Amino acid sequence: MAAITEAALRGEWFYLVEEQPLDRTSDNFYILRDGEVIQSSDQQVIGVYSIHDGGSVITLHRTVPFTTSIELKITDDAFDETTAVLAADATHTLPDGADPLYMYGSFVRRSADHPSTADVRSRLP
Repeated sequence: MAAITEAALRGEWFYLVEEQPLDRTSDNFYILRDGEVIQSSDQQVIGVYSIHDGGSVITLHRTVPFTTSIELKITDDAFDETTAVLAADATHTLPDGADPLYMYGSFVRRSADHPSTADVRSRLP
């Protein structure tokens, strides 16, 4: 089984929860680079990610009172800049110690044929 690397994970990803349909024209996606997770809609760092044991864990710190951890796993024999989908198992934890909520989903790489918010901002004067 292949391992997740920084070079191949870097980029723009849609997070689809369970059976949520993919809308490639959506402007709501995550940008992963240098250990940080940025949300496309506001360009603020909303989390971090780490790579270990061939996988990756994303931790999102939101303004709502819970923390989301998403474990990314490779389901193919290879992982590189062309890999389109990663399995994404999420755990939502409340600070009051209540039972966490577990969900499954997918991280889908955002195609380059749609300009990103970061690309547009970097072109503005």
